[in-house]
Amino acid sequence: MSRTVETSYLVQEWFRIAKLPHDPATKDFLNRCQSHTVEVGGKFFKYYQSGSGPTVLLVHGIRSNLGSMAAIADSLLESNYQVVLFDAPAHGEALGTSTDPIEVREVIRAIAAQFPELRAVVGHSLGAMWSVGAWHHGLRARAFVAISAPASMRFIVDKMADFYPMADGQLEELRAEIEHRLGAQVWSEFSPSEVAAEIDVPGLIVHGAKDDYVTPDNAEVIHASWPGSSVELIDGADHFGIVRSPDVLKLIAAHLAAVQ
Repeated sequence: MSRTVETSYLVQEWFRIAKLPHDPATKDFLNRCQSHTVEVGGKFFKYYQSGSGPTVLLVHGIRSNLGSMAAIADSLLESNYQVVLFDAPAHGEALGTSTDPIEVREVIRAIAAQFPELRAVVGHSLGAMWSVGAWHHGLRARAFVAISAPASMRFIVDKMADFYPMADGQLEELRAEIEHRLGAQVWSEFSPSEVAAEIDVPGLIVHGAKDDYVTPDNAEVIHASWPGSSVELIDGADHFGIVRSPDVLKLIAAHLAAVQ
């Protein structure tokens, strides 16, 4: 029988990021971009831009890096958009080994502030969750695309139970410690199904039918709360491979082309 772990260890693991370095394809993509820096909370974060035309901000998910959004970026560049990408704090080549949703939210806001007329924000997985947190704090664009997004932040915390053996009450202790560190508002401000009611621009919700990490029912929950949104389930797509799906690339292009 698996032994349970200390709650302090669970807390540490929830904030810790397993860094994934840039692979050669990502490095090649970045060589074609312009690099810039923003300061947030006394730390410096790089972001990259390429192309011209309406600007689309791409936000990758947890334990990944900006390279996961490269296929979407290339597709948008072919359609004459400007793309902006970055490694979230502690991800990819960004400094640090741990982060939290509030820090990522502030980096998103700082980068978005460099582009006052954003055409769209496209977020994958927790990238969508972080982005709705930024929306709650003033981020604006003319369209929003959420790919493989969890409906709530509690879903992400509860997911820890799938990976670590826990004693009765430990999940509640983990939630309490997260709330102590980040504030009681963190549950509502970073829950797409709640913030979606505030998003008054066209929304595209895309989810893989074979996503066993963030299950497809999350998409329907978000859709039910988001006026003017549409939801698309992609046959055969899982949680991570969906960002390279040709069907998804076409859906994003069509959605953005329809935005006035």
